[in-house]
Amino acid sequence: MSEQEEEEVPFPTDDKDGAADTDQESNEDNDTANPETPDPNDISLVDTISSRISSASSLCKRSVQLISLLLVVMLAVIISYSPPIRPVTFRMPPAPKLTGALTENTRLRSTQQILKSRIVGPESIAIGSDGTLYTGLANGKIISVRGKVITEIGYTGHVNCASEETCGRPLGVRIHNSSLYVINAYKGILKVSLTGDSQQMLVNMKDESIRLNNRQTRFLNDLDISSAGVIYFTDSSSRHSREYNLYEFLESGPHGTLFSYNMLTLEIKVLISGLHFPNGVQLSPDESYVLVAECTRARIVRYWLKGDLAGTWDYFAVNLPGYPDNIRRRESGGYWLGMAAIRRHPFSLPDSLAPYPQIRATLTKILPYFLLRSLASQYGMVVVLDEFGNIMDSLQDPGGLVIPSSSEVAEHDGVLYIGSYYASFIGKLRLKDEF
Repeated sequence: MSEQEEEEVPFPTDDKDGAADTDQESNEDNDTANPETPDPNDISLVDTISSRISSASSLCKRSVQLISLLLVVMLAVIISYSPPIRPVTFRMPPAPKLTGALTENTRLRSTQQILKSRIVGPESIAIGSDGTLYTGLANGKIISVRGKVITEIGYTGHVNCASEETCGRPLGVRIHNSSLYVINAYKGILKVSLTGDSQQMLVNMKDESIRLNNRQTRFLNDLDISSAGVIYFTDSSSRHSREYNLYEFLESGPHGTLFSYNMLTLEIKVLISGLHFPNGVQLSPDESYVLVAECTRARIVRYWLKGDLAGTWDYFAVNLPGYPDNIRRRESGGYWLGMAAIRRHPFSLPDSLAPYPQIRATLTKILPYFLLRSLASQYGMVVVLDEFGNIMDSLQDPGGLVIPSSSEVAEHDGVLYIGSYYASFIGKLRLKDEF
């Protein structure tokens, strides 16, 4: 034997007493290792589990009942709550296919975004003979732009304003006799010096003495000025302000008006009433007629000023590929037409909802306004019209990667300047790159 202790290996035995002792010790060990091992036949444990399941089931039922009650209450509120719009029933013709002059292209993607993030909402752009740009912004400021230099030359509201209505919202702008004429959507027409030395209110449409058609204007939009000093301007809605323009779009009622204002006689006239969201205004080169974009009907109305048809109106262009905004003359003839949004072929959501006013009303009750705005499609489009209203060409940006929407296109010395009522830049596109 070595000094190392030898390991003792147990051998089986026939000793029953020893086996019994071993089994007893094993059971005692098991009992010690698992002192709380449940007996599956223990009735009290089954009762406890059943009780817990019953309690959970009861809680679940109460939760479902509570949620159902809340849904019923919400539905009742929605049904009883009057919508902010009174939509009308109408039908649109099928949107035109993007073929021919409308063939899908990416020509707008060559546009340069100038003044990026330095401005917001340059809806309309007037250009001086020296190339200076003039526009109005979402904060109520009226500015001039020379290169990268921005100069504030006017303001449509109070300096310390708290809302769009008190700040004012400059929309259409025009240069006439070395002055800038500006539409304030909430109030009227301003005359501003190009240097910013002075400004005056020419027409205050909030004056209670001015109630044409027994309606108060709420959403003044665009203007043009004749050589004789007559201003032609639109009121897009007698029901909804510019801040809630989407409600007017969804309601699509005959709430708009084309006015004239004679700066010599100070007379205001109603030329056409019952228009559907009229916005852009443009005189023909010979001033024989004035064009008005009728946004929610995707068409352009022509009001005759001279000749045998003077005082009457007809349609200049119909079934446009989008919802038109401002119209401006092309230097080579015809017109530039900005599209606020396009009508997709073969399915256009706004067009498809036209015959269903109740659905449009319900949408305004259940969706917050900012969500309604987010439904607008992102697709840039500018259309070229000839002097007869035919579509001759188009510049597009599918998906709106550079130009998601265009309110207006102003041309100067071979360059297009593209405005938008919500963009944070002015688009600049050289015509030689695209024509």
